[in-house]
Amino acid sequence: MGHTAASRRVCGEEVPGSEMGAMACCYSPKKQVLISAGSKGDICIFDVRQRKLQHMFTAHDSAIRSMCLSPDEELYFTGSSEGEIKSWSFGGAGGDQHTFSFAEGHKSTKLFSNLPGGSLKGVMKLQVDSTNHLVSCGADGEVKIRLLSNI
Repeated sequence: MGHTAASRRVCGEEVPGSEMGAMACCYSPKKQVLISAGSKGDICIFDVRQRKLQHMFTAHDSAIRSMCLSPDEELYFTGSSEGEIKSWSFGGAGGDQHTFSFAEGHKSTKLFSNLPGGSLKGVMKLQVDSTNHLVSCGADGEVKIRLLSNI
């Protein structure tokens, strides 16, 4: 499968997207969209049924390293290389809405700087469990658990 600088293959089709490719992605079976996150903080929402880019926007000032969906697929969460964690609600063709920024993200660190590829930074993994807790782990060596009842 080939690709150009401004497009990537999704579902066997070339679609426009992040210039540097996807750093993280998740799929919503309920909404039939693929959400991809780029190295420049951009989010691309692809409509899988129509095989086209629904919309694209800048979500973070740095690379998005991790993302996940809430169990009900009404929200998705992004974690950046700068340690920010944000939540988003699906907005359809009009664009997605930023719903919350978590005050205590993960600090950038050189903790793993001896690994191949240099230092790891920010949020490395996000997951929402069935009890509505957002679990995040970061390059700072911390695991944080947050109850999502306030969002």
